Order: sequence, then structure tokens, then C-alpha cells
Amino acid sequence: MKPSRLKIGPKVPTKPPITPARSKQALMTSRDRDPVQVYCRIRPLDVPTDDSCVTVLSDTVVQVVPPETSQGYRSGTTKATQYTFTGVFDEKSTQKPIFHTVTLPLIEDLLHGKNSLLFAYGVTGSGKTHTMNGELQDGGIIPRCLDVIFNSIGHFQAKKYIFKPDKMNSFEIQSEIDALTERQSEALTSNKFKTPARRGQENEGPRVTDATRISALDEDQAFAVFVTFVEVYNNTVFDLLDDTPIDPLRPGKIQSKILREDQHHNMYVHAVTEVEVKSADEAAEVLAKGQKRRRVAHTTLNAESSRSHSVFNIRVVQAPLDGQGATLEKMLTVGQLSLVDLAGSERNSRTKTTGERLREAGSINNTLMTLRSCMEILRENQLNGTNKMVPYRDSKITHLFKSYFDGEGKVRMIVCVNPRADDYDETLSVMRFAEMAQEVQIARAVQPNIRLEATPRATPAGREALLPGRRKANRVLTEAYRKLEQGGISNPQSEVPFDIDMVFSAARCSWPPLELQSASDDRLITALVEYLQVRIRDQQNRREQQMKKCVEVRTLIREMEEELILKRQEVLSLHEQLKDERSRCQTFENRVLNAESANATLQRHVAEHQKYARLLEEELKEKDCLLNQGEIEILNVKAKEKTKRQLEREKLKKELDRYKQVESQLQRQTERFLVMRDLLDAGCSVKVPGTSGSSESDSRTPSIGATHRVSDPKVVGTPSLRGPAVSTRKRRSRSVDPGKGWLDHRPENILDLDTVFQPQMNRAKSITKLVDSKSVTDAKISKYVLTTQEQDSAGEIETKLYKGDVLTTVSGGAQVVLQDVEILRHSSPNAIKRHSDGRLKDVHSRVADIENRCGHAIEGHNRNKKHCP
Repeated sequence: MKPSRLKIGPKVPTKPPITPARSKQALMTSRDRDPVQVYCRIRPLDVPTDDSCVTVLSDTVVQVVPPETSQGYRSGTTKATQYTFTGVFDEKSTQKPIFHTVTLPLIEDLLHGKNSLLFAYGVTGSGKTHTMNGELQDGGIIPRCLDVIFNSIGHFQAKKYIFKPDKMNSFEIQSEIDALTERQSEALTSNKFKTPARRGQENEGPRVTDATRISALDEDQAFAVFVTFVEVYNNTVFDLLDDTPIDPLRPGKIQSKILREDQHHNMYVHAVTEVEVKSADEAAEVLAKGQKRRRVAHTTLNAESSRSHSVFNIRVVQAPLDGQGATLEKMLTVGQLSLVDLAGSERNSRTKTTGERLREAGSINNTLMTLRSCMEILRENQLNGTNKMVPYRDSKITHLFKSYFDGEGKVRMIVCVNPRADDYDETLSVMRFAEMAQEVQIARAVQPNIRLEATPRATPAGREALLPGRRKANRVLTEAYRKLEQGGISNPQSEVPFDIDMVFSAARCSWPPLELQSASDDRLITALVEYLQVRIRDQQNRREQQMKKCVEVRTLIREMEEELILKRQEVLSLHEQLKDERSRCQTFENRVLNAESANATLQRHVAEHQKYARLLEEELKEKDCLLNQGEIEILNVKAKEKTKRQLEREKLKKELDRYKQVESQLQRQTERFLVMRDLLDAGCSVKVPGTSGSSESDSRTPSIGATHRVSDPKVVGTPSLRGPAVSTRKRRSRSVDPGKGWLDHRPENILDLDTVFQPQMNRAKSITKLVDSKSVTDAKISKYVLTTQEQDSAGEIETKLYKGDVLTTVSGGAQVVLQDVEILRHSSPNAIKRHSDGRLKDVHSRVADIENRCGHAIEGHNRNKKHCP
């Protein structure tokens, strides 16, 4: 690129060089090298009324004008600059002319086994991804490349898995059996790529394909297409076709890839997923899968900004057919086309990015700076003949591109430009880089990348010895064999004497070059004469062979006619035999029909008898069931009666035993009651266990009630151990302290029970409500009693007397300290005894209660007897 005013940007400082430049670059002449072709594409303005800083002057020249808002325009240091490109596409250019101008020659080289590199360069938001990918209705460079490749090699493709990657950037040829096994495994697992939903293209309809086709191909070659898709994110290589899920928030968890150099000194991504595709649609599905996993983010300048560099590699592998056009020779030719979408450079002052986006932008800018530094050093080495070290290893992208810049092939670049006035500074930097890249030259690829294997014919000489047209000849021969098989010959290849060499020799159609360089050059005429003489000799030989074949064919025809006459006679005799056999068969058929009709009649009778037998069996089963049911009912009735009688006898026995036990217990109880009566008549008071020793009760008459005292307030409400009154004397309660005044606090609703045992309180003062403190602080009062009544669980009235001392306090007041509780229960001797929950007590419970109270009474009598004088 030759600008009208040469203006090289400032040199970018680089790191210490690592990889040396190849010395053969300096030894090449200008005719052996081609410069890097740079094309410029202008993006349309988002708002047509915005100011533009880029103007298209011609098909190859653009002018960059500084806007009035720029600092250089105000100071006068920056002026309008013109830049020349290999081609310029303005805002109205579509994808198709760009593809046919830039990429179509690279595809032709790819199909002939040569390497090429095409990458899009520009600032963020300039249209690089759109140029490479495009839309469904208007595909970009990558989809159109796939369409053209498969349009050209569609009928010449080898079967899938014939070519297999060897994981070292090369391929090997498998046998048909191994390839068939892998195809069957793939069909079983159904592990195929599915078309993912592309951003914003779910409802746009089917993809529009490109119908362009390259015709200048060797038809005797078998082709296969392999694709890989990787991205370089934060200077780390990741495989976009790997099945491992990608989490954009945690890129450290993804398995990264490394770069290696193969035996042919080509750089490649080690252990990358390489997919063999057999159609353009299948390749588009693989591309869509990788694009879905590619990292994009929203920035201030671009809604979907690529945060990584993507590299889509297309490799076309081809091998020649053998002499008969059936199998492949062990001689591979591999061509590679790398389509690169570089991430856009951006300034933090404009995007205002922070955090992860800022780190991504820094990595992108460093990669682009390294690419520019490598291009500058390459240009300097080529122009000045120096041998400076090119820092390819400073970046993964430049390290991967090393094979193109130091090897053979073509390198082309599309510079995408956003003509907005706000992007003037970034656009000027891009133009300077494109100007410098135009001066870098790449070695021209003269021969295809042929990779030979250890076989006798795997040599260039062997390849030249193969005649053209082998595929067509094999197709003709296969069609002839198929027709012979349809004519009745089971194995035509062995039964029919056919000269295969004649078929393949007839396909020879290559002539020597007929272009005459000068009038004195006799080599062309000599070569043409020699070629014609060879053709004449070959034609004479073929004529002789044809005559021999004709004689052999005539002999075969005579033999076949004689054999045909014999066969006809055999056929006539066989026809007579066939008639006799048919008449016999007709007789047998009639007999069979009669037998079948008789058999059908018998089967109907048998079916009717079977139906009648089934009805009889069902009636018999019903009667058996009725008999069994009657027997079972009789047995159940007998068992129930027997069980009922046994239960009644057992119940009577239990009642009798219980009655005897109760009588014995009542007899023992009566004896104990007599003992208690004698003791009470003797005049000794019985102390009931659990009552207070300082309390007494007056006994006037035999009472059905009983009184006991509980010294501990916690046990108030425990059932008292009552017994029948055995004395008619009036007894006084010892709980009354004569000589002291009592304060009897008795509510108004207290019922007078008129029981024998009543507490005696001397000089008692009765009150119904305690409303005045003087009632307690009275000097005559030293005791306090509170009477309450309530109904117990058995429905009887229970009276409680809470007794305490009235003590004088230091301040002159008084306090009541409760020390005793007396409980009086009023019950009827004929009342039915119940439990606390209201259930009736049985005989055993009542007897146990009586025995318990009698035992306590006897123990108290014995203790009191010891203390009586």
C-alpha cells in the first residue's frame, strides 16, 4: 500500500525477541514472494446525519479527514491523508462481491493443497464479525467458503472416516472396514452436532447459500473436509467445539489448549476437536455451535462485542485414486484456510469498562500490539536484509500465525472501518497498521503440501504414471458389471473375459502443452511428434487387441448358440414334465379341498360339543359351591355354639372364683373391724399416718365423715385414709390452742355440713371479707384460719381449713404464716366409689382400699399404745 504522504506511526516497544526469522526470506527474490493484500471495508453510519471522517476516492484509495473536534485539527498538526489498498468497498457493498474478490482465490488454492490466511482487523464495532459470519439471508465469508468448497467437491468426496486425523496435525488413510465400523458406531450413539439457536436469527427462515463452484479440479482425487474452531481469550487458547460446558464467569475451569509444531514446521493447536463434515449445512451447524460458545459482552461502543479472537480452520485432505480408480493411494495433499476474526481494539477512556471487561480489553490490545510489532520486524528484515528475532511467542495469535508468515502461501487482511468522527483516532491507527502490513511479503506456494507414506507407489513419479480419467473409467466399468448382473451373470468379473486395461487406456486424454514460446523453439514440435507417434502405436495395439477380442467374441457366440439349442430341447422336455406334474397337482388339490371341507364340518361339531361341555362344567361348579357353602355355614354355627358354651362356662367359673375371693376378703376385713372397735372402746385415740400430731378433732357421734390434717401444703388434695366411726364419745380436736384468739375467715357461701367432727376455736372472730388490715393486726388475734369448700371428682363436698400463725413484724404490722391444712370430706356410706377420672371401682379395688386403711389404723394403734400409760 503506497500512501500519497508516507506517515508511519510511532514504533511500539516490544519484548525481547524469542523466535528468529527464517534466513531464506532474505534470499528470496521479489518474484518468489507476494505482498500481504489488504482490503478496506467501510461500515455504514448508524445515524446518516453523523459526521464521517473517511471518504472513498476510488476503488483503491480512501481519504481520512480529521474532524473539527479533534485536537490535531485545532492545532494544525494533522491534515487529510490518503491511503491506498488492494481494494476498497464502500458503505453500499454487500457480502457477495467482497467474498468473490477477497476469498474465492484462496478457496481455489485450498482445493489445490495450498495454505492461506485471512483475518479481519479493526476497532470494536467496525463490522468484523459481520463480515466474517454475516446473516442467514446474506452469509459472510465463512458460510460462503463452505458453500463453494462443497459445491466444487460434492461428487468427489471420499466416504466418511476414510481419512482420520492422527492427533499430530496430519492424517492417515483407513481401510474401508475400519471406516465402516466407525460409521456404524456413530449411527448407534447418534452423537451429532445439533443446530443451536443463533442470536437474533431464530425466525429468519432457511439459510441462503452461495452457488459458486470451482471447476478446475482433478476428478481423480478423493476429498474430505475437516474443520476446527478455537478462540484466544486472555491469551489462552480454548476449543469451541469441545463438549465440555463453558461458563463465561469461570474461565479458569475450562481446559485450555497448547500450541505445538508438527514435523513439517507448521503450528497447530494440540488435542483440538477436528470434525469431518460432509455438507455445507453440517459445517454450518458446527460453526453455529462454536459461535454460541464464543465469549461476547456488552460495552458502551458495541452491544455484542467479541471478547476473544476466533480462528476457524478449514482443512481439505485429498488423495489420488489408484490405477483402476477403486481405492486410494497412500499420498496425501493437505490444504488449510484459516479465517480469523480478531477482537476489536478499544480505549478505556471511551468504553469506561471495569473489572473483567477491563482485563479482557487489556489482553486484546496487547495481542494486537504484538501482531503489529511482528509485522514491523518482518518488514524491516525483508527491506533491509537484517535477521532480527520476530517475537511470535509473545502472543498466542502471532505464535499460531507463524506458519503463514514464515512459510508459504497467501495472507490477506480485511480492514473494517467505522467512519464516525468519534472514532477518528482509532481509525488513523488502523490505517497506519494497514499501510505497514502492505509492505510485508510472504513466500509464494508453488507446490501443494504433499505428504507421502511408506508405500511403493507413494512417490511423485508414481503419481505422474497414473493416467487421468480413472474415476470415469471405473464408473463405466462398474455400470457394465451391473448390467451383466442384471442379465443373469452372477459373477461377471470372473466369468466374462474383459480387458480392464483397455477401459483405462481409453481414458487417456492429456496432451502436451501446445503454447509456442518462440519461432525457433523446436522442442514443442518434437514433443508433439513423439506424443502422436505414441498415440499411433497405442492405437495400432488397441486395434490388434480389438481384432483378437472380436475373434474370441465370435467363438463365444458360436458356443453360446450351440448351448442355446441344447437348452431349448431341455426346456421342451421340461415343459412336458411340467404339464404332467400340474395335472397331478390339480388332482391333489381337489382332494385337499374335499378333506378341508369335511374337516371344517367336524371342527364345527367339536366346537358345539365343547361349548355344551363347558356349560355343564359351570353348572357342576355352581352346585359344588352351594354344597360347600352349606357345609361351611353348618360348621360355623356349630363352632360358634361350642365357643359360646365354653365362654359361658369359663365366665361362670371366673365369677365363682371371684365370689369366693371376695367372701374370704370380707371375712378377714370383718375380723379387723372387730379389732378396731375393741381398741376404740378401750379409750385410746388412733393416730392416722400422714396427719399432724398437734391437731385434734371432737367426735360427738358415729359419723360418716372423717377429718385428717396435712402438715405439708404440697400434699393438699391427696385422698384421706378414712374408716368407719367406732366411738360415740364427743372428742375434741387437738389442733385448737385454748387461750389464743382466732380470726375465722369464712365466706358467705359456706355450707353447714353438721358433721360430728368440728374444729374448736376459742375466742374466734368471724369475718366474710378481709378488707381491713386491722382485723389481722389486732392484739387479741394470734391464729388465722381460712375455710373453703369445693366439689371433688366423686361429686362429694370437700371442706379445707388453711391454718396459720399471725406474727408481728418489726415495723408494727402483722403477717400470716400458713402452717397447716385440714381437709373435711362429706360422703355417703352407700355412695358408689369412683376413681379420680369418674370410673367405677370394682370389688377388688374397694377391698384393697379397705385393707390399706385398716393396715394404717392398726399401725397407728400400735404406736399410740406404746406411748399410753
